[in-house]
Amino acid sequence: MPRRRRKRTRKPPSAPKLNRASNPLIPWLHGLAAMGDERWEEAITSLRRFLEMVEETEDRRQALQNLGACYLALEQYDDALTALVEAERYAPQDPDILHSRGVTYACAGRMPEAITAFEQFVCKWPRQARNLETRKALRQLKRAQRGKIPARTYLIDHLQEQIIHNTAAGDWHLVERKARRIIAADPEHPEGHFALGLSCLERDRYAEALEAFQAAHASDPDYEPTLYNIGHTYLRQGEPEQALPWLESSLRREPEKLATLHELGRACEQLGRRDEAVDWWQRALKIDPDYHLGQLHLHEIGVGPKPAEPPLPPAHEQLR
Repeated sequence: MPRRRRKRTRKPPSAPKLNRASNPLIPWLHGLAAMGDERWEEAITSLRRFLEMVEETEDRRQALQNLGACYLALEQYDDALTALVEAERYAPQDPDILHSRGVTYACAGRMPEAITAFEQFVCKWPRQARNLETRKALRQLKRAQRGKIPARTYLIDHLQEQIIHNTAAGDWHLVERKARRIIAADPEHPEGHFALGLSCLERDRYAEALEAFQAAHASDPDYEPTLYNIGHTYLRQGEPEQALPWLESSLRREPEKLATLHELGRACEQLGRRDEAVDWWQRALKIDPDYHLGQLHLHEIGVGPKPAEPPLPPAHEQLR
């Protein structure tokens, strides 16, 4: 019986090694990663390197637009506009570039140029203008031009939109950076101080948080979240007696806010006023019988049954 010959397998050819020094993909990816982390100076260096390595029109346009965004984030408005004007040479009819120019002019407080850019954008691309609420921005800029509102209002709103996303992602160092920029633009604007207070509170810097919240309260005494957060910060700092009047003021403005009722109960508990703590938590449960924290505290002091675990969010339930 003839012997079967073993089939020899041929080793696949090895992939050629990338030359990191001459491959434009490397600085491009570095630039995008740095932008994602808001490391703007690093992103600029990488994007400049990329531009030195590529000649394709589309590659250069994208890099220049990204450069414009980096310089805008650093408030280097002239550099941002230079990059966008150069990008527009490669794509004269690109709506994103025109809109970015309008945003840059507006953040820089250059109202006539911003208004002109946004009016051109509305005229040429009405659908995109509707999605981006450009007409609303135009009304705001024209009011600023007439002196009806501060000239830095657009910049502050621009930063506040970013702070919302940074807060949701838990990027508190970025929240602090942008809050300080708002304060520098308008020290009387309460939202800058408030955002700074939140960023300090989340990183256990209680004295700084209190100072920022107090500044926000001085700018706008009627802003209820500031009252609550001053009380909450005093509690986190172990000062329930200081927390109580702030939490009570907060509750007078929002009588059914569960978080305030919960914190009032905690303050009373820490002060040894057990019956008052029970009253606050039971009041929260009258508003929402499924309020887990209220159930939990009452059970811990022997006043209520063990609470059921709170239901999973719908997305988590689907994953399970």
